[in-house]
Amino acid sequence: MTNKTANKLKDWLELTKLKIMIPVSLTGFTGYIAFDPHFSSKVFLSSFGILLLAISASVLNQIQEVQLDGKMERTCNRPLPAKKIRIQYAMLFFLFNFIFGIAIISYAGNFKAALVGLITIIWYNGIYTYSKRITAFAVVPGAITGALPPLIGWVAAGGGLWDKPVIFIEFLIFTGQIPHFWLLILKYGEEYKQAGIPSLTDIFDRAQIKRLTFTWVISSVVAALFLCCFEIIQSPVINIILVSVSIYMVWQFIDLLRVHTNQNNYRRYSVFLNSYFLLVLLLLISDRLLM
Repeated sequence: MTNKTANKLKDWLELTKLKIMIPVSLTGFTGYIAFDPHFSSKVFLSSFGILLLAISASVLNQIQEVQLDGKMERTCNRPLPAKKIRIQYAMLFFLFNFIFGIAIISYAGNFKAALVGLITIIWYNGIYTYSKRITAFAVVPGAITGALPPLIGWVAAGGGLWDKPVIFIEFLIFTGQIPHFWLLILKYGEEYKQAGIPSLTDIFDRAQIKRLTFTWVISSVVAALFLCCFEIIQSPVINIILVSVSIYMVWQFIDLLRVHTNQNNYRRYSVFLNSYFLLVLLLLISDRLLM
């Protein structure tokens, strides 16, 4: 493989944002296993379909925000604003992932699950993407998008739209996205302002944003503990692990409230937050498989 081909492949992989989309697919996998804890080709196909839908939403979002991305140092070297990939090709790539994602979910799951997937795309690319240009609090309705993949998996496995377990799982994923985004604001808030995107830094000072972020971290931990309190997770051992990790999580984030928090630590907090939610998903999956 030549260097040119390798670089082009790297550009396409960067366009997919696989590092973010694979965890999204994992939430769909968790939703499926939470309803039907038996490994089959359908659970893996449904999860793959969710992955393709997530990639399609991300690609379309990058097409929609190519001009904004070009104004921020953090995003200006992405494939589209850097003109490494043409918009027309990116649009074809979006359509490919979208069509096959919907088709696979319909085949491995059912039409209702595919419809939830379609609603997810509409909400993310039709509502959240544009609301970011209007309000600094767009992440709150935007977080609904991230809460829907577990529902897609649950419904694909045969579950209902309003079943109690999946609602608690959705609530967990919903609350977890908000502090993650506001940690990004603490680090890149000025870049958002320069690009003309409303930012919390226009409304609150850094100390207030830290307290707000910490409050949402606590809310996320409470949402995780709901899985224990409402017997979504039933194994006593797994419940003990989850409670212990949650206490450690809160203890770690107390440092965020310090006035002179090192800005380089915001990435560490993001990694820690993501790791916590990954562990919660793995504990939930483990509980279902042990039942």
